[in-house]
Formats: sequence, structure tokens, C-alpha cells
Amino acid sequence: MEERRAAERGYSGLEHGSIDVAGVRRGYWLAAAPRPARQRALAPLLIVLHGSGMTGQHMARFTGLASRGPAAGITTVFPDGWKGLWHPARAPDGEPDLDDALFLADLSAHLEDQGAARSWPVFLAGLSNGAWFAEHVARHALLPVTGLCLVAGTALEYSRRLAPQPLLRTNVIMMMGTGDPAVPYAGGRLTRRGVSGMRLRRRAVRHGEQPGEDVMAGAETVAAEWAAGNGINSGPACEELAASPGGQPVIVKTWTGPACWPVTLYRIEGGGHGWPGGPQFMPARVIGPVPRDLDATGILLDLVARQSDAVAGRRTLRPGRHA
Repeated sequence: MEERRAAERGYSGLEHGSIDVAGVRRGYWLAAAPRPARQRALAPLLIVLHGSGMTGQHMARFTGLASRGPAAGITTVFPDGWKGLWHPARAPDGEPDLDDALFLADLSAHLEDQGAARSWPVFLAGLSNGAWFAEHVARHALLPVTGLCLVAGTALEYSRRLAPQPLLRTNVIMMMGTGDPAVPYAGGRLTRRGVSGMRLRRRAVRHGEQPGEDVMAGAETVAAEWAAGNGINSGPACEELAASPGGQPVIVKTWTGPACWPVTLYRIEGGGHGWPGGPQFMPARVIGPVPRDLDATGILLDLVARQSDAVAGRRTLRPGRHA
């Protein structure tokens, strides 16, 4: 509830739409990039997935991407999960025809038909439940993802067992706090404490989660797995970012190799469960401190811009950014 209230204090310039996917009506919130009159090419497409209990509209405002995406020339869309959740394992009993991955694929094609964005390259980002669903979609090549951004979420062990090595090669950015009380940095069962945790557990069960399917892989394990899948054979280079007084230090681990898409992990020392640079939507004693020094939205938009240039064969002079 507090996460929703924090999101509702932001930008309201969104267009709501819906499409039918396998007989299920699915909704989304669109922030379309302006298209200059003489420009033929459509804008790149960024799909952003919300966390548990949120909606696409909440996520748009939560991240600031509703305004910053179009301002950067990037059409950004925020799909609604079914009753506030994404489903990597199976459809819920109440909606057996539900297919979240097909929804994302059909949505990207729909937006191209509408002239809002190109359906490829497509970029995918997610927070919490949206992050591990996004990882599942990319890992199993259910969408031709050109860039992947995971925030406060890694990969489900369930999903990894089905595909020990990602089936796609793509540019990956991960942002995880070592003090996240909900999603353990080193991996393990999702932590669902107190009244809010009880609600999360009940919601997950209603949506089809079975025993043992709430186990996450460690952040560094997942990053190294994507690096190996991208053809990178060396370990990561490490850099520590300067922190403001009282802020959380950030260690940036980057895996690179010749002609390989890079993988970057932002290890936020003591960081909590949230969108870096976004609101502290619940007290730090509950979710840990949400980092203020790291601009997750800016880093994500930079990834999309750089990768779009690379895919289009354009030389880019944009430097990589950390903040």
C-alpha cells in the first residue's frame, strides 16, 4: 500500500490501453516518445515491469520513466500484471489461459502497429517480482530482449533449473542491495515477514506458486551466468563509486569480452529493497535504505540509447554512466 501511495505522487501524463491476449484482456500504460515530422524510424521500446501488488501506472510514476523515457526519445510502456503479479511458473487457477510472456510479445507488436515504437530491438526492465519475471522471459528467449535490467530481483532457481544457461545473448544490468530484507543478495528463499509478508505469501499461493518456487539465485551467480552465456570467459572488473555522506557505497562489477555484450552488477552495500534514486516508500527498518546516490532510471535509459545505436550500426559517443 505504501509503495502504491509513493508511486501515485508522480507523473500523470500516461495513455492507458488494452489488448486481448489468448482471450484475456490485458492493460498497459504508455509514455510514447515524440516523433519528429521528418523522422521515419520509430522510437526504441522499453518495457518496464512493476513489483508485486503494483500496477503499470504506479511503476511509471515510481521510476520517473513516464516523463524521462519520452524525453530521451524512448517509448516506454508499463504493462499491468494480472491482479498485481507476474507468473513465471504457470497461469493461476482463476485464469488458466493467462500468458504473461505472450502478453509482452503481443504488446510490442501492437505498439509497432500503432506507430509508437519499434518491436525490435526491445528492452526489458523489472523491479522485484517484475525483475525475476523479466529474467525468466529473457533466459528462456520468450522475447527477443536486446537489453535487460533487473532491480531488487535476480532469478528464480526454478527457472534456472529449466535453462541452466540463458538462451539469449544480451546486455545485462543488475542492481541489488546487500541489505535487502526481501530478496537475499546471496540467494535463498524470499523473505516475507510480518503482516505484509503474510499478504505476499497468500497472494503468491493464489497465483499458483508451489512449495520451493520462492527460492532466488544469488546476484553474483546470476551475473556470472549471463556473462558466460554472452561468451565472456574472464572475471569481472571492479570499481567503487563515491558515496555521499550517509549514502551506501556501490561496487560496480563489470564482465566484458571481445565482441561480447557486457554484464554489469551494481552491488549496493547495505542497500534495501527499492528502485535506486526512487522513493523510500516504506521505513528503512522495514525494507532497508533505498539508495539515493544511484540513478537507476538514468542508467537504464543510457543502456537503451547505447544499445539502440549499436544495433542500428550507428557509432555512439555516449559514455557509460553510473549516476
